[in-house]
Amino acid sequence: MRWWRTCLGVGLLCFPLLSAAAPRWQWQGDVVIPMTTLMDVKITEMSGIVWDTDEQLLYAVSDRGAVFHFQLTWEGNRIRAVQPVYAANLLDSKGSRVRKGRRDSEGLAVLNANNGKAGDSQLLISFEGEPRIIRFTPAGRAIKNMKLPRSLRDVRQLRKPNDGLESVAFHPRYGLLTAPESSLKGKPRTLHTLYGLSKSWSFNAYPAENSSITALETLPDGNMLVLERAWSGFPNPLVVSLRYLNFKQCPKKGVCPMHDIKVFSSHFALDNFEGLTHVDGNRYLMISDDGGGDWQSTVLRAFTLE
Repeated sequence: MRWWRTCLGVGLLCFPLLSAAAPRWQWQGDVVIPMTTLMDVKITEMSGIVWDTDEQLLYAVSDRGAVFHFQLTWEGNRIRAVQPVYAANLLDSKGSRVRKGRRDSEGLAVLNANNGKAGDSQLLISFEGEPRIIRFTPAGRAIKNMKLPRSLRDVRQLRKPNDGLESVAFHPRYGLLTAPESSLKGKPRTLHTLYGLSKSWSFNAYPAENSSITALETLPDGNMLVLERAWSGFPNPLVVSLRYLNFKQCPKKGVCPMHDIKVFSSHFALDNFEGLTHVDGNRYLMISDDGGGDWQSTVLRAFTLE
């Protein structure tokens, strides 16, 4: 995503918006990942992250169609260091690099990452443009295209070509879950929808212009975290909102209530957070997209939810 290029300044100013029904957010440190090159792949433009408990690795994907592995150093709940240990361009099932124009990998989830078995993890990666979710090996080779919810199979239903599947998650009850960045054509711009193969849930976007879904994460209790990002040009601020969806509060028909856990807002922000993952216990991570330029950084932010 390159909408930010005219932004100036450093950091996000944080304004908490807490709900009694939502978990309580606490910052646990930031680490900047330098824009270096590993295994001939530049570490930049991170758009999705996921933690693999069995392998003790953080996986990430970039807008440029690459996958990365990182080792993390913690001190209690505080993150202290991040070490890149693997990088590769995404390959199709035949071993060729994913074609230019189809490389915009955005969302990331992992299968078999907490079953006590090493070596059987698989990545679910969602793409913008033509709606696709593909199962990959952690090394970055495609295994199989996943079946999409019917409503998302037609690219012509996207509002814009880059309003595709920015996020993906796996739920123990509902299976694969995903959402377009913005609502589909014919639906209110301010009404988001989370899609499963057999069920969907709608909720109002965060009340900032152009608030779009950038990441999803399943919580240990089966509910969802939703990360949204809103920016509509100067003089409006960049707004990043971390939100909580409790499935039990969703009516059979109608709109699910949402609870705002944390909202970051600034007129001079450069930290465009797009990735989100649960680590273990009450520890979580979010990552920012540096846009491939010199004005932003890749920030890995740790936080806890109580």
